[in-house]
Amino acid sequence: MREVVDVVVVGAGASGLRLAGILDQAGISVAVLEARARVGGRLLSVDPGVDLGATWFWQNENEVREVIQECGLETFPQHARGNMMYQIPGSVQELDGNPLDQSAWRIAGGTQKLAIGLAESLPPETVQMSTKVIALHFESTGDPRVTVSTDQGVCTAQCVVLAVPPATALANISFSPELPADLVSVASSTPVWMGAVTKAVAIYDSPFWRERGLAGSAMSHVGPLREIHDVSDVNASFGALFGFSRERISEGVITAQLAEIFGPEAKTPRSVHIKDWSSSEFTSPPGVHQLNDYQLFGSKVLREAHFGGRLFFASTETSIDSPGHIEGAFAAARRSAESIIAMRR
Repeated sequence: MREVVDVVVVGAGASGLRLAGILDQAGISVAVLEARARVGGRLLSVDPGVDLGATWFWQNENEVREVIQECGLETFPQHARGNMMYQIPGSVQELDGNPLDQSAWRIAGGTQKLAIGLAESLPPETVQMSTKVIALHFESTGDPRVTVSTDQGVCTAQCVVLAVPPATALANISFSPELPADLVSVASSTPVWMGAVTKAVAIYDSPFWRERGLAGSAMSHVGPLREIHDVSDVNASFGALFGFSRERISEGVITAQLAEIFGPEAKTPRSVHIKDWSSSEFTSPPGVHQLNDYQLFGSKVLREAHFGGRLFFASTETSIDSPGHIEGAFAAARRSAESIIAMRR
C-alpha cells in the first residue's frame, strides 16, 4: 500500500475510478482502496457478457458517452422490437408494442468493461484490491491530513472521497472526530440504488421468444420477477432474459415464472445467474430494505465537503444529475474532482 498520497478514494466502482482518472490527469496522486477483489462495484458482468448490476445508458448521458469513447467500447441499442407480456394473477397477456425498452443502450460484453477500462488507464498500483477501509481520523492540529486505517495497513492523505453509497460507508467505517449530526442523519437514511434488489439472468441458446414476435419484456403483478427484459447479445448468439425482484429467489421459481410468461422453452435455460445485492456487504448496509426516501438522493449535505475540505461523498446517490444511473456516478465523480482541484490552486 502507498503510505502517502494526495487523495484516497474509497471504492473502485464507476464513481471512484472516474474520479481517480480526473485527479491523475490533474497531477494529483491518488490511491483507490477497494474492499472487493474486483473493480466495478455495482457494475458486474458475467459470462457470456450479461450484467448482474447496472445494464443501460442513454444517448443524452454525456459523461457515460465520454468514458465509452475513451475506453474504446462497442455499444448497441437495447432490443425493443416485438410485443410486451403482462402477467396478473391467473392470466398472462400479450400487449401490442413494447414501451419498456425504448431508447436504452447497452455495452457489448457488459457495463463492467467501463470500470475495467478506467482502472487500466490509471498508473500501476493506483487501485488496491481486497483492502477494506475501517477508520478515518481527521487531524485537528498540526498537519491537517487524514489517517486512513485499513485491514491491510495505514496510509495518509490530504483528503478522502467516499465513492460508495453513503449509508454503506457509515455502516463500515468509523470516523474520528464523529461526523456532524445532520450529515449522519441524511447519509444513514439515503437509499442504496439497487441495494434492496435481486437481479436474475437466465441464459438460453437463442432468443427464441423473438420468433413469436415477442420483445422479451414483461411486467408482472405476480412475481417474483416484477420487470423482465431481453439482454441477449448484439448478434443474438445467445438468448438472455433478466428480471428484478425485491425477494430472495431460487432458480426453480425464476424458470417457472419465465415459462409461464414466455412458454415451456423458458423452463430450461442453460444457466441462471442470481445476484442479491442486499446481501453484498460492500454495497448494502444492514436494513437496506427500510431505506426508501429517494428524495434524499443528491442532498446538499452529501454534495458538500466536510472537515475543512478533507471529506467528500461521490457515489451516484449524491448526484443531482441522473442519480442511480452510471451517469450519476460519473457526474458525482466530476463534481468532487473539480472541488478538490480548485482547492489546490
